[in-house]
Amino acid sequence: MSFIFNSAAFLFIASLKSISSSIFRMPIFILHYFLIPLLINNYKTTYFFLFYSRMRDLKTFRFVNKIETTMIYDSLIKLSPNIFLFFEKNDYRLYISLNELEAESKFPSIFLISKDQLKLLRTLKNNKIISAGLYFGFIKKGNFYLSLEGAEFLYNNNLFSDLKRIHLNDKGEKSILYGNSVLKNMIHAIPGSLKKNDILLIFNRNDEIIALAQSKYNYQNIQKLKPKEIIAINLNDKGYYLRRNQ
Repeated sequence: MSFIFNSAAFLFIASLKSISSSIFRMPIFILHYFLIPLLINNYKTTYFFLFYSRMRDLKTFRFVNKIETTMIYDSLIKLSPNIFLFFEKNDYRLYISLNELEAESKFPSIFLISKDQLKLLRTLKNNKIISAGLYFGFIKKGNFYLSLEGAEFLYNNNLFSDLKRIHLNDKGEKSILYGNSVLKNMIHAIPGSLKKNDILLIFNRNDEIIALAQSKYNYQNIQKLKPKEIIAINLNDKGYYLRRNQ
């Protein structure tokens, strides 16, 4: 089970009619990132971002079906039994995006949509939407992988009560943002109740979530390890956003 922050919801809207014909001659990977922000609610300064693409084939943005919901549920129930109850109580919906970029890797993205955002989506039904709301994770080989954005959203809504927290020192923060795993000498604080294979929220010394990891040992065995031995595997970290296009 892998896991990826930012609980704010954004919406980019680009009207295809407003884009000049020269834009349509641009390569698809450039147009895919051609974004125009739209202010939806002035007094709340709420933004909701949509991404548009020229490609018509292999592109779908829709509500998750029963099979996809089961995949997501089976992963989230391991973190907290209250997540789906929270979604239902607060009118959140899960959407899946299939587009020409993701079709190559076959990893469809999952997005969390609020009630207000859903209303806006329904008014834009004739537009070519491929993503909206909060990026919540992706599905790979029948398993759901939570994003850091999703992890931070759940944490900020007190839905990670049982998840273990590890705080890293400055050296550890820099290392994990390069994609490295957690070494014993990177630890600033660690819970005594830590068990092998626990999913961990990784924080820096400023109490900011910077990664998700999985423990290799329980707390007692970690105490016996050498300083440079790995104690947790990096599942996802904020540095990925800088590394992914390199």
